[in-house]
Amino acid sequence: MSMKRWAISVPDDLADAMERLRRKERIPRSRLIQRAIAQYLSERGRHEAIRAYEEGYRRHPEGADAEAYAQVAAEVLGEEDWE
Repeated sequence: MSMKRWAISVPDDLADAMERLRRKERIPRSRLIQRAIAQYLSERGRHEAIRAYEEGYRRHPEGADAEAYAQVAAEVLGEEDWE
């Protein structure tokens, strides 16, 4: 895997917290930053997907037929012996 090198500045309190964590986990600083960036990007992607999902429902909300399906399912499943 090819790598890029960057010089970054971080506030002292963040740098101190990062140093404590990397020492505790016994990993290089670069590895800790790589993991943090990967987690951030993953979370952001998840939030974007949720936002798109919610937007889709705003544009095309479930109508009365979805409520009818739920009612029928509740009636049918209520009759089942689940034990």
